[in-house]
Amino acid sequence: MIYGHGDDLYRSNREVKANFSTNVWYEADTAPLCRFLEEKLGTIFHYPEPDAGSFCRVVADYHGVSPRNVLAGNGATELFYRVAHAFAGSCTLLPVPSFTEYEDACSLYGHRLVFLPRTDVSALPAGELMFICNPNNPDGRIWTLDDICRILEGCPDRVLVVDESFIGFAPEAQTAVGLLKKYANLLVVRSMTKCYAIPGLRLGYLLGGEQLIERVGRFALPWSVNALAIEAGKFLLEQGASGLPDAVGLLQRQREFSGRIAQIPGFRPNPSHTSFFLTETDYDSSALKTYLLEHYSLLIRDASNFRGLDNHYFRVNTLTDEKNAMLTDALEAYARIQGEARRMKYDV
Repeated sequence: MIYGHGDDLYRSNREVKANFSTNVWYEADTAPLCRFLEEKLGTIFHYPEPDAGSFCRVVADYHGVSPRNVLAGNGATELFYRVAHAFAGSCTLLPVPSFTEYEDACSLYGHRLVFLPRTDVSALPAGELMFICNPNNPDGRIWTLDDICRILEGCPDRVLVVDESFIGFAPEAQTAVGLLKKYANLLVVRSMTKCYAIPGLRLGYLLGGEQLIERVGRFALPWSVNALAIEAGKFLLEQGASGLPDAVGLLQRQREFSGRIAQIPGFRPNPSHTSFFLTETDYDSSALKTYLLEHYSLLIRDASNFRGLDNHYFRVNTLTDEKNAMLTDALEAYARIQGEARRMKYDV
């Protein structure tokens, strides 16, 4: 689904004052990285490492694993497609709603898909592969380590892929990386694009046991990670936590933001453990998105194309207090207009 993702800022024909549709942390201090990449511009005149090996070694040091436990990718999404390719034709479990690229990648490689509501993890159906997102996109729910262990132990022959692209925004979520030494059927995907605000560079990595990494690595394309992305990834990981968001502060701001939206008639935000949250609405989400863009230059994520949701859901990310107030004011205006339209209809 190339065009179905939330951040369609690139095809908006107007200036957007606040983009709530993307989950990237745009408050990051990008100046140090920009200065560093200026020094590395010369690398674009040569082929990069075919496997991004120097980046993989830095990732291995960062997580305390061997480089043989790491694969680099052109963003996390490429890695989902590599895993789907490596397990072509498998019976694959997909909880819904969740990130749509799991389904798209698996469909491309002939998987037999089993869609699950968020349910008791001790009673899962059989299958050879399973994807979960922690915290989950689009609703910000988290999977506990107990949940993940029960899934892994419930079917040791089934490979579990844990997508941790947004874990840097969720202070209450626990990474599954520490489980890799215990469970041979675990893969963990990390994205560099969200917390470090480099979505245009496309960079992510996969962690797992040597056998699984070797299996998935057979389907890697040479030079899938460009030279600047390799250098940026090494630089950012070597900076440690200094460039990462204040997840606790973001979560507090999100809960204040969603609390204000909950006070507006017709809008019911779902509880979330991260900076973004899903909101159920009495109104059509596509019409709402169009209204906010045309009248207020604000962009939200219409969530109707997530399997398991319909056209009464949208997702927003938490921005600055000033921008958040712009959205709540616009939603209040929309609710007033809809209320007046209903009253006029019944008065006729």
